[in-house]
Amino acid sequence: MTWALCAAGASAWVFLWCVLPDDGHRLHRMIHPPGGSSQGNPTTWALAGLTGLVIWLGIGGVAGAVAGVVAIPLVLKAIALLDARGPARVNRQLAEQLPETLDLMRAGLDAGLPLRTVTARVTALVPEPTASLLGDVLGNVEVGRSDDRAWAQLGDHPVWGDLARDLARSAASGAAMSRLLMVTAQQARAELGATRTRRARAVGVRSVLPLVTCFLPAFVLVGVVPIIASTLAELNW
Repeated sequence: MTWALCAAGASAWVFLWCVLPDDGHRLHRMIHPPGGSSQGNPTTWALAGLTGLVIWLGIGGVAGAVAGVVAIPLVLKAIALLDARGPARVNRQLAEQLPETLDLMRAGLDAGLPLRTVTARVTALVPEPTASLLGDVLGNVEVGRSDDRAWAQLGDHPVWGDLARDLARSAASGAAMSRLLMVTAQQARAELGATRTRRARAVGVRSVLPLVTCFLPAFVLVGVVPIIASTLAELNW
């Protein structure tokens, strides 16, 4: 029993270490290697197997073995769901960080710095995941690619795609980029504000049912029960 409790505690610690820090990105990196799938990753199967082992040791006997075996596919499904949420979370963070990032880039361009220098300096200032995204562009530049080809690599990105294509065309033609960044930052702020408003309204709608569920018993006890009790008392009187 002591061994089972220790194993359960260790498993819980590993799970929390994977999921909670860095907003879940650590779990995403562990179970989703480049070019691979989380379902075929040994780390995913190790976590599922460890969970099944802990359940078996905790319950014991045939029932524990059956419960452990049943838990393995459930854990695999849960990990797949967590993994699927990773890209959406990253894109949401990129959209939230986009206006400030563009302001920094525009300030550097207005100061007369070339685009690659601005990219390098902004990469060192912005938080993740924008820093990694700009770091990929900077890496392409450092290996000898032109600015337009480096930015064109982000042409299909869901957040930076349109801007990356515009920057690539501007870098190839030599057109000014400062106004482009300013207009894009304004549009990004407007879209971000609209998105936050929609989320706030959605939270308000979703919170109605839980609030009703919480207050309904109190309403019954405070408003209905005294009326019924007084009516019964008068009838008995």
